[in-house]
Amino acid sequence: MFKRLDPTDVDKTPFKVYKQFTVTNEDSGSFVYNFRAISSSAAIRNSFDPATAESSSFQSASFYHLPAWHMINNRYYRQKTAGVVRTTPMNPYNNFGSNSSKQYRMLHESASIISVSKDLYGERIKPKSITLKDDSTATTVTMVDDGEGNLYDTNLSQSFATFASGGFLDTDMIKSTASFAGNVYYEQGILILTNTGSKFIDVGTGKSSDGFNLEYKAQVTINEYSYFCVIGENEFNSSTNISTTFEQSGSINVSGSDAWAFFPPGDAKYQSGSYKHHYQQATRYENFVTHSEFRPYVTKVGLYNDFDELIAIGQLSAPIKNEKDLALGFVVRFDA
Repeated sequence: MFKRLDPTDVDKTPFKVYKQFTVTNEDSGSFVYNFRAISSSAAIRNSFDPATAESSSFQSASFYHLPAWHMINNRYYRQKTAGVVRTTPMNPYNNFGSNSSKQYRMLHESASIISVSKDLYGERIKPKSITLKDDSTATTVTMVDDGEGNLYDTNLSQSFATFASGGFLDTDMIKSTASFAGNVYYEQGILILTNTGSKFIDVGTGKSSDGFNLEYKAQVTINEYSYFCVIGENEFNSSTNISTTFEQSGSINVSGSDAWAFFPPGDAKYQSGSYKHHYQQATRYENFVTHSEFRPYVTKVGLYNDFDELIAIGQLSAPIKNEKDLALGFVVRFDA
């Protein structure tokens, strides 16, 4: 009793779901890392040897200042670095990450990086869901994202709004010095604090009580599948329930002194009953099945693939009588 579905009766609807996460500088075991990126010129001035010195170490992971700086520079900031005054909006398409012209990018000689594992953000971090609190300075700094890939200080949101309204030109940078903190790349789970002012320069590098607290929402797309199953008039009017066959034939039976062990708990308690040891094929129904008023009830709807493999079962909340003169329609939905 199979029926092929019409392609127009199958629907797939994607929708996005979000889950709130909170991570700190102590969560390196979950592959959340914070480390510094320093260019070669800054390393020389500070007597830093990038060939031998590790920037920080968390469990088994070690990061180096210089390679980290070149990595983010080549990946996200290669069109614009410090020292060049920009008077027109930056073309973002030569860089990775967000291609929004509403994201300001300026990489100085050092930056702080917070990297979140893909297992903790799914497809991407949801824009406008980030709250980053840092205690590396004498006061707690709270930063949020604007949904375009920019991080700014919540206490100076008006200053950032002024900077954003001007098109993020370097000539307006003085308006944002105290508010603009850095960038977030949602699809890669990367937060980069590029502002080198005293308020932001050590963000993400502290430990213990001087560490950071990052809240965000992970985004995942789930598909809802909907199958419209139609039972036409006088279809599926026979039953496959073994109770309708003569003497319940068509079952495997067992016998012996320990046959009671195969019984339901009630019968097994008294160690009674016996089953036949052979398989007897069903050849006819019980008499009540052949009555003109007999109608089976629908309790489940099974979905099969082209190889007759059962892939999903829709369970009805109550049995539905299958009248021979009526058509029935069932909608089976599940998420995957």
